[in-house]
Amino acid sequence: MKKMLILFVTLIVGQTVISQEKLTDLKLEYQAISRGSFEKMTLTKDVMFYSDDRGKKTTATVNLSEKQWDKVNRLVNQIKLKELPYLKAPSDKRKYDGAAHGQLKITFKDRVYESSGFDHGNPPLEIKNLVDYIISLSQSGKKD
Repeated sequence: MKKMLILFVTLIVGQTVISQEKLTDLKLEYQAISRGSFEKMTLTKDVMFYSDDRGKKTTATVNLSEKQWDKVNRLVNQIKLKELPYLKAPSDKRKYDGAAHGQLKITFKDRVYESSGFDHGNPPLEIKNLVDYIISLSQSGKKD
């Protein structure tokens, strides 16, 4: 019984350390590209950069509150990062220009996890909440 309690406490403490680490060692990039449109959002702990210019000559900067970043962190924690490249897109409109091509990239501790392509506005269910939140941050800059 004592060993199980020690194991349980170790797991809880270890999980807390990982979550706190992610707050400072996490970078997210989301982009949606089609022949006629371009959007790229890059998030780090304090700031989000947004560009709708392919040449990235103009970039908007949105300061992220601690509450917003905590929500990003919680949403990332719900994703199995190693499975990100294998998630299946629920629709294929991007293949015939019916939707922009969306893609999510998460960098954590110098490891890059990149999703396969999906229709912008219709990501795989496993990352939908995160992608929708990133898009809402780019549109409002205030939503949490």
